[in-house]
Amino acid sequence: MKIVGSTFLAPFVESATGRLVSASVIVAPQQEYRGTVNGIKAFCRSAAPDSPSVVAMSRRMRGEEFEECRQRGVGEIIEIQIGYSALVLAAPRGDPDYGLKLLDLYRAMARDIPHDDEFLANRFMRWRDIDQDLPDLPIRVVMPAPGLGSRGFFEDRFLQGACRLIPEIRTIFTAESRVNQCVALRSDGRIVEVGYPFEASARQALTDAPAGTVAILPSNIAQKMSDIVKTLPLDGAQASQATVATREYPYVRPLFVYVKRRHVKDYKGVGPVAGLRELITELTRERAIGPDGYMISEGLVALDDSRRESMRHHALTLTPMER
Repeated sequence: MKIVGSTFLAPFVESATGRLVSASVIVAPQQEYRGTVNGIKAFCRSAAPDSPSVVAMSRRMRGEEFEECRQRGVGEIIEIQIGYSALVLAAPRGDPDYGLKLLDLYRAMARDIPHDDEFLANRFMRWRDIDQDLPDLPIRVVMPAPGLGSRGFFEDRFLQGACRLIPEIRTIFTAESRVNQCVALRSDGRIVEVGYPFEASARQALTDAPAGTVAILPSNIAQKMSDIVKTLPLDGAQASQATVATREYPYVRPLFVYVKRRHVKDYKGVGPVAGLRELITELTRERAIGPDGYMISEGLVALDDSRRESMRHHALTLTPMER
């Protein structure tokens, strides 16, 4: 079995496979987590038995990705939503307590800042330059590198979300140009992009971080790094199990695992890849993804009961997804 995909989902999938391997239910799979984008490309490349059977994604598979899979013969795909997580802001533990607004974060990171109906190069150097209530510390942001699912989510929900609050953005004629303007980041050394392996790279960047650094982290990784960082509220909302579940904290994303149906052995043992049916079962068990499941302690937020039951039914009956 080969598993690819999101570095963010790696701890959840590895916890499931680890339990199955320890119980001698499956042979240890080959696992390679180099980001959602790289993972879906590898998953869709071929339906051959030696191709990846599983891709873990920190967002739902897009229509064009599903179509590419279909065109390459990977047409029957089982979709498993294991739960939710959030993207949060974190700061070094020694920094003062403060909160940011979405527009504060955008103004700290954007390449260009609107001024008198034109866009000028960002000259904000300290957080207090943006708002007098913020710390008098240099601006520095640690964030996921391009290609990671967290980066795409951050651009969509944080940067483009902030842009909707800026009147000058609405004067840009085409949607493509608006998006490009919104996601263009400053390149003066104040933004540090970290890639694979994300957790280790982010920890190192934050260990070395000067005061004033803000990090954009998946909530489960921020939880693991609680020895060196604390989470910051955004627009007054603090991420927690409760606020993520109720969407009081709005920057929530669904987490998915996709499996090639044609790789799954049937009940007679016929099929190219051993262990997939057992992995699907484990990923949908209450002991894994239920409100008291072991993945909850690792930072997962559970689906509600009815959605969890519906997902479990479709997964265990190997019902192909539709897009």
